[in-house]
Amino acid sequence: MTHYMAELALTGQPVLVVGGGKVARRKLTGLLQTGARITVIAPQVCEAIKQLDQQEQIAWQMDHFSADLLDGQQPGQPHWRLVFAATGEAPLNRQIATLCAAKGLLCNSADGTTENGFHVPAMVRQGPITIGVATGGLSPALSRILKSRVEAALEPGWGGLVTLFGAMRDEVKRRLPQAQSRYTFWRQIALDAEAQQRFESTDNRNWFNKQLNAAEKGQEEH
Repeated sequence: MTHYMAELALTGQPVLVVGGGKVARRKLTGLLQTGARITVIAPQVCEAIKQLDQQEQIAWQMDHFSADLLDGQQPGQPHWRLVFAATGEAPLNRQIATLCAAKGLLCNSADGTTENGFHVPAMVRQGPITIGVATGGLSPALSRILKSRVEAALEPGWGGLVTLFGAMRDEVKRRLPQAQSRYTFWRQIALDAEAQQRFESTDNRNWFNKQLNAAEKGQEEH
């Protein structure tokens, strides 16, 4: 079976993490960057999670897991957007995953259960760039090794270049109103960025503007 990889917009969305140990802490590392509203349910948590609760980055509910907790944070509220079964007990993780499947909730289980669930890829982040490496849950250890290789191959300036491209999108749309002209421009400037190794440059805005001026002039001539 082939898994479908996607980026989820979780800002302001309710996410549940069941567990308070090292596994739960690892899950929180990536979640904290998304702006999700994270609730941790566990009778006890490690010091790192306790500090996150004190800093109001998460909400720790000091309780044992029960099935009714999957119904939402308050009666009448929608189900959790995502659930992470990250306890140190494999049978409990499987139970949570099974209950989530019955309720149509997406669950990531630390023991690898995938029934109606999902895996979290090993991720390389650089600014707005996110590259995920996944093995369908078959070998998380190899995912981490491959992630290290990708990380080493990704030159440090690409994130800044992507940020610049994003900041200029409205300007490009204004100056190149024809969709085909914009498509050609973005494709060519991306190819030029790689060929000229612009990720090493500190003067990319001037370079970008020159490219855009030339594209605008070419559009007028046609």
